Amino acid sequence: MTATLDEIHSDPAILDRAISSGERLDILANGRVAATLLPQPPPIADAARRVMKMRFGAPDWEFIPGVPMNRDERNARG
Repeated sequence: MTATLDEIHSDPAILDRAISSGERLDILANGRVAATLLPQPPPIADAARRVMKMRFGAPDWEFIPGVPMNRDERNARG
């Protein structure tokens, strides 16, 4: 995705759209790339992925089913 500085000044939501879609945004000034926006996933998501990969990848991991929870019980877990 590309946009000029003038386009961004007239429609700042271009930045929000690029970030929300996870797209790279090249910002042009005078026909040249002046800056590039590289959206990054939130750090908390990366940490959660690492932890879950480690847990599920452990050779002794097993899923122990319990008593099913209803929606209110699941939401109360926090």
